[in-house]
Amino acid sequence: MERINEKRLFSIVMYLSLILGALICAGINRMTIAGMLVQVCYSLIIGVVFMTLLHTREDMLWAQIPEKLVYLFSFSVSLCLIGAASRYHIGLFWLLPLAVVGYLESVEIKAVTFGVLMLDYLCNAALVHKDINLLVGYFIMAAAIVMILSMLRDGKEMPYAGVILVALCIALFVIRCGFQSSEIFRQRYFLILEISSLVFVAVFSGILQIVCGTAGGDGAADVPEMSPDVEAGIGPEPEENKRQEPEASVESFDMMAYLQDDYPLILQLKEEDTLYQHSYEISRLSGLAARELGCNEALAAVGGMFHEAGRMISPDNYMEGNAVLAEQYGFPEDLAAVIRQHNTGSEIPKSPEAAVVMLSDCIVSTSEYLRKNGKRGAISDDQLVMSIFTNRINKGGLDEAGLTDAQLDTLKAFYVAHAFEI
Repeated sequence: MERINEKRLFSIVMYLSLILGALICAGINRMTIAGMLVQVCYSLIIGVVFMTLLHTREDMLWAQIPEKLVYLFSFSVSLCLIGAASRYHIGLFWLLPLAVVGYLESVEIKAVTFGVLMLDYLCNAALVHKDINLLVGYFIMAAAIVMILSMLRDGKEMPYAGVILVALCIALFVIRCGFQSSEIFRQRYFLILEISSLVFVAVFSGILQIVCGTAGGDGAADVPEMSPDVEAGIGPEPEENKRQEPEASVESFDMMAYLQDDYPLILQLKEEDTLYQHSYEISRLSGLAARELGCNEALAAVGGMFHEAGRMISPDNYMEGNAVLAEQYGFPEDLAAVIRQHNTGSEIPKSPEAAVVMLSDCIVSTSEYLRKNGKRGAISDDQLVMSIFTNRINKGGLDEAGLTDAQLDTLKAFYVAHAFEI
């Protein structure tokens, strides 16, 4: 689907879902025509604000939503459920979109998703119930889901996250019942429903991470852009020890000097063994892919080596860390652009070198992720590579990379043959 059509479909379905949720709320509560119009107007105002934020701040928000259709589906279901929640107790099923965005590094899209859900719940359910305790409880649970999923570094941590969320759910329920045992007993079925729905949301999140690969990346069915999280904690060098390199172009600067063992940033990377090993593999693969295309092998290799170096100083936003390091070490613009453009959530590739770094990182990260979760054997090398290329092409991630169809075919064959070599 082309980008413009994807946006149009997203907007249409989102507005229809908001309207349907409002109509469900009005219908099951037997509101007058005037009351129904009020509900619809509230929902449309929320939709206008949401869509404006998404599409006017495209680089910040729209580009950072994972698989758009998965996100849209979960959001649409949630909006309809919120309408039903105005009369029926449905637990926490309406918080599904938070499971989709919980793993993303983008604070902005988490905040927007959270805000829209809470506003819609306020307009279509809370105002009908007039139950401030329920609204506050759901607000806290929604915030907790976002924060706890954001802190997960590994799928193996999901059970612990589940225990914490369930414990919080029980605690909030007890508070809502005023610590009265009789009230707790009377509403026990509501508690069971809330826990069941919370478990469903958590399981949905885990399945989405495993099947679609949303963890730490640019998208779900969209293979992850980012490699698995690594332990970090190295701050920037003291001011007096910073290495300042003069500005230079690729043509006038020996790019391979950045890969020497004694280069300060290489030494820093080596202190983070997992990050260094991943970066080394991306550098090797990107350089070979660039050579296969006949483009700048050195630029691709160096871009691959430093594509996630920013994790050392900014684990929660490594792209921001990359920008800091690029300035600190005086990277030429060609190199800074490759590093910046390997993550389509930041900027799509505008050169073959940036494209091969993006593709190398996607392929290696996805393979590592599937292997870690015991899923690698279910997909062949050819299938994995083809799915990544198809996804990137369909989402426009390679539109400005300057690659011909013949070159794309060359890259596909190259990655199938060399990306999984031990």
